[in-house]
Amino acid sequence: MMFKYGSIFKELRKEQEITQPEACAGICSVSKLSRWENNQVEVEFSTAIALLKRINITLDEFTNRAEIETEFNLPTKISSAIEDENVPVLRKYVQTHLDIYHSNKNIIELKNILPVCNQLLLMEGKNYLEPGDIQRIGSYLLHNTVWSKHNIILLANAPFLLNSEMGFKIAMRIIHNFDQVRDINENLIIFMGGLSDTVISFVFKKKLEYAQKILDKLRKVNLPFYYMFFDLTLSFLQKVIDYCHTGDEQPVLAMIDNLVQLNCSQQAHIWLDVFKSTQEIWPQK
Repeated sequence: MMFKYGSIFKELRKEQEITQPEACAGICSVSKLSRWENNQVEVEFSTAIALLKRINITLDEFTNRAEIETEFNLPTKISSAIEDENVPVLRKYVQTHLDIYHSNKNIIELKNILPVCNQLLLMEGKNYLEPGDIQRIGSYLLHNTVWSKHNIILLANAPFLLNSEMGFKIAMRIIHNFDQVRDINENLIIFMGGLSDTVISFVFKKKLEYAQKILDKLRKVNLPFYYMFFDLTLSFLQKVIDYCHTGDEQPVLAMIDNLVQLNCSQQAHIWLDVFKSTQEIWPQK
């Protein structure tokens, strides 16, 4: 089932004795607000943020009231299996929980296995989700009104699983609304990490136009100075895209070598793995 954001807003508005006309003046019509509050329609992301500000509620307060989980922890056995790349254990876990989801259709069950499905796809190149499963997750993200930490994590686990067109629409919508969500700054690492992975997923899917458009938008985001490492990441992704066009690997390898020189060996290893996978998909001419 989907969370009913409109009805939560209605409760908070009434607690503060704010009328519908007072809440939506200059933002949307009273009829639209009424339909949202009765869970009949969704409102645009920017409209939801403006309405929350009108009733003096932050995004975090709103999502807490809606009782949205902020994080799902995988069982220790499964986390270890991911680290050890134990495909049989991960495969059994996914198949068991997919059977549960297909039986009860509870989207939370589907959300909670996305990280494992994503890892299996990267490990063995197989997507265990059925087209209907992928469509439901994509539709949920595409029409999502409130970007809680839980939903940001969901995005971070989804880019390789979603079809290209839907993944692109979701990424562009999030970036378009980025500056309107002040409360999300504390989750910036997850946010930018998920969008960076989306760029990588398009490189792997040979959708360079999508990858470039998202990267161009990300490079226009004003990041706090203490997150400037993401500037390096975005520069690395640009050089990976350039390699796909030109076959020149030296600029990519130079960036990886610079990381090693800066004693950032762990991140250098991650970048090297990404580039090796890119080279397999985009061999030099």
